[in-house]
Amino acid sequence: MVTPVTSLGTRLSPEEIGYLTAGPGRAAETALARLIDADLVRVSRQGLVSAVHLGDHGALTELERRTLSYARTGARFDTVVQSTAYSTEMKRLHQHLLDQKLMQQPRRRHEGWWFSLAVAIVLVVLGFTAPAFFLGVPIALLFFVWQRGRKAVTEAGAKALRHVAATDRVHAVALYGFCGKVNGHAVADLFELSQGIVKMLPLKQNRKRRSSSDGGGGCGSSCSSCGSGCGGSSCSSSSSGCSSGGSSCGGGGCGGGGGGGD
Repeated sequence: MVTPVTSLGTRLSPEEIGYLTAGPGRAAETALARLIDADLVRVSRQGLVSAVHLGDHGALTELERRTLSYARTGARFDTVVQSTAYSTEMKRLHQHLLDQKLMQQPRRRHEGWWFSLAVAIVLVVLGFTAPAFFLGVPIALLFFVWQRGRKAVTEAGAKALRHVAATDRVHAVALYGFCGKVNGHAVADLFELSQGIVKMLPLKQNRKRRSSSDGGGGCGSSCSSCGSGCGGSSCSSSSSGCSSGGSSCGGGGCGGGGGGGD
């Protein structure tokens, strides 16, 4: 499997790509996709995921080992993904991305974020008649920056994602999810999974992140908590309910695949 390397030298695993793209639900899908790709789990026509071997045989990451643990006794496709998204291992993946400065705690955009900028402009104009007004410009601009909010994925994280492509079917899941499409083809078809199985995953609002030539994003999966989430949709304030310690997301709430705060 090819691991994308960005121009900044940041090496991203498929799970990291999934998390940065659409939060913990997508990272969980990616871990499951890698296990299917390696013939370590099988998915029945009824959507039951079963481990092929006992123990953690073949698992490469903590997240994959956690996914295998849910599949040992046979579990529904969506249950495996959602359970992995809420796991302690997912929290550690989120913390790793924070430590690498690829993510940050998001901050919701204030409804009146533009007002501070308007005040700064007025103060600049007034400053030409009374220089004392210039003193208030930095304060107004600081309020503007704070109220404007910020996304969960940092500029470095977004730049890293721009250099990633669906080089194989695991990366196709990381970028577009099991419900998505790549080059006009359903990602699920790459794994010989029916739409009935992948649509077990909770729906979320579609979000265009990449060019139309690469395909669209599909439905999301699991609770996406926005302390995790990604560039695109907005998030509410922090809450401890979701797997990565973040907040519920605006794209479709917990049940969507993620979204970073504007």
